[in-house]
Amino acid sequence: MKKWIVIAVAIIAAPVLYFSLLHKKTATSTTQIASAAAESQPLLRIALEGKYPPFEYLDKNQQLVGFNIDLANALCKEMAVKCSIERYEWDDLIPAVQAKKADAIIATMSITDEREKLVQFTQPYARVPAAYLAKNNRQFIFPVMTPERLAGQTIGVVINTTFSDYLAAEFDNSKVKLKHYPDADALLLAMNKNEVDLVFGDSAVFGEFLRDPLHAKDYNYVGNIIKGDPRLGRGEAIALAKDDHEMAAKFNKALDQLIKSGQYQEMQFKYFTFQIL
Repeated sequence: MKKWIVIAVAIIAAPVLYFSLLHKKTATSTTQIASAAAESQPLLRIALEGKYPPFEYLDKNQQLVGFNIDLANALCKEMAVKCSIERYEWDDLIPAVQAKKADAIIATMSITDEREKLVQFTQPYARVPAAYLAKNNRQFIFPVMTPERLAGQTIGVVINTTFSDYLAAEFDNSKVKLKHYPDADALLLAMNKNEVDLVFGDSAVFGEFLRDPLHAKDYNYVGNIIKGDPRLGRGEAIALAKDDHEMAAKFNKALDQLIKSGQYQEMQFKYFTFQIL
């Protein structure tokens, strides 16, 4: 659910990987994630950020893992192509596809009108609601977050995302302060360090964070879950070059087959405690 802009956490003492992912420059690693046996098969270059657990992140061995990795792997197998995965900073993903440096983006990217001017999207492969998260000692008891109720509070959010777009509109001209961070890891770390009073973002990412008992003890969802709001996009999908209609059709066919076979559902419940599609 991240937003493209045109003119182009964890407890610190806990041994979790959230705060180890804050370093990365454009396309610094390439890992083959799926291939059929034949060397003659075409190579499909998939771009993602790699800092968005449980969708995509580095494990303790610095290997890319997550739902998007498994999905890319399964799609490539279904399409009988060799795949490589290439990491980019978020703002470099769409330019990589436009410059033909990457063939597809599988990075939980939301479909928005702005992005559709730059790339084309497949059908959605996820529809994840947004949520607020805070430390339990903050004692937010409001059923719905409003500018009046949050006056004087600071909300953290990842910059250049549909989440930041939503907050900018929702809390415009209010006494609520918005503080921006480069990625989900930095956002959750800021909450742990009390730089913000609460954070707003992807409920699946927050859910992964709360799966750790240490986190669940000290943090929780607060306020209302937001879904179906157009400011948060129209679902998350694979992004492709605008003129690559043949590849879009292949991805849609492969995704349909994964859903029909039940393989998508198996991958979904490996990483999430609720349905994301």
